[in-house]
Amino acid sequence: MDTGRPGEFPAWRAPAEEYPELLVGRSSRVWGGLRALRLLVLGGWLGVTLLAFLVPGLSMAYLVAYPVLLVFSAWALGTGYGITLFVFSCLAVVALAAGQAMGLLAHAGPGSVTSSAVTLLLAMGGSMVMTLVLLLAFLERYAGMRQLHKQDQLDLQAARARETDLRLLADHLPGLVFECDVQGRCVFVNQRLALFFGKPAQALLGTPMVELLGGGTVRDFSTYQSAVLRGDVVEFSMRRLAPDGVWCTVEVTLVPRQAADSARVVGWYGLIYDVTRRENVTLELRDKATHDALTGLPNRLLFHERLDHAIRNAFRRKTSVAVMFIDLDNFKRINDVMGHAAGDLFLREMARRITGAIRSIDTVARLGGDEFVVLAEEVDNSETAALIADKVLEALLQPVTIGHETVSAGGSIGIAMGPQDGDTGEALLQAADAALYEAKAAGRKCYRIFNAGLGVAPETGGFSRPAAL
Repeated sequence: MDTGRPGEFPAWRAPAEEYPELLVGRSSRVWGGLRALRLLVLGGWLGVTLLAFLVPGLSMAYLVAYPVLLVFSAWALGTGYGITLFVFSCLAVVALAAGQAMGLLAHAGPGSVTSSAVTLLLAMGGSMVMTLVLLLAFLERYAGMRQLHKQDQLDLQAARARETDLRLLADHLPGLVFECDVQGRCVFVNQRLALFFGKPAQALLGTPMVELLGGGTVRDFSTYQSAVLRGDVVEFSMRRLAPDGVWCTVEVTLVPRQAADSARVVGWYGLIYDVTRRENVTLELRDKATHDALTGLPNRLLFHERLDHAIRNAFRRKTSVAVMFIDLDNFKRINDVMGHAAGDLFLREMARRITGAIRSIDTVARLGGDEFVVLAEEVDNSETAALIADKVLEALLQPVTIGHETVSAGGSIGIAMGPQDGDTGEALLQAADAALYEAKAAGRKCYRIFNAGLGVAPETGGFSRPAAL
């Protein structure tokens, strides 16, 4: 609707022009029917106007029917047509009044011709004003409703666009996203979750999440579900067998979904994140930080952790532990003459032999260079430690073939018993190192057991006999 400049009366257009929704269409058949209806209404109304002047008693009915017809014509057929009907009706009244005044037509009313004509013209003018006012109010209201309808359509389109964007985002998130109702049944899943469980997304809708998460694997899942329905955010981790048969570790986060008009929980959202790769990387980094890169044995850091733990257990259980310091023979010559690659092969072979000679509950570590150390737990006395040292020495004395050459091996071992020879890991290592020094001084390829009763200095001779080889 064009209201023109301020203070002017609105420039009306037919509803079919301003609001095309009011008509069925613009085809030639519809337009032909509309023209016929307009001519029929106009011709019929002019005939009724003539009868109102000629037939007694029709004037009052005419005055009642005219406003109704005018309003209907302006609303259904257009404002322009309503004005046209008003103009033609006024002209018809003037023409009929003139004909009655000249005696050409009989006068049917009780008053004079002039008063009857003026009355009809005033009634038709009032009807026209009323029609315009009503039509203006209707069109303004309709315009407001139409604007609201357009806004609703725009909001609906925006909501659908947001839903599409959110679904696209959810499908491309690295995690598994889902939504459940208060019974724990899935009402939304993203594509990654469907791929993870090996089923189409539609097939998962309505499935209880506890079944997807593994049923009995998560024994306390009902506890988590009850907590999230109380409004709590729940986080937990679990191990699950994936559809491809590989065990994986996942972290699950459950967030309550509240009703729009209250704090009542009507469901919950969930995010499952597969942390298997991250866990493997963490374990790999920890393994690199605690193991020797060449031999794969525990390094100094991990050995000290295990040694401190073993000493605490020995105090608690009133048992003993043995620390055996091992130094290899001929490593420097092999490394200098045959090269570092041959030296690495030699160290790996020695590590394998020492590992094979000790018990499964014992630990062998490489401290650096050609120095190895064995931690023997739950030993009854030094004799038990000596038996283990004998097996290690026997394994080390076997020749080693590197490439096309066979080289002799061997080693020296210093043994310290804890907590007798030291109540800390550092003290035990110092005692074992002192015993190793004595074994080397005795000609190598033997072991010595530290004797705390005779002192700790190597020169005191406070060590056991050489091993019988």
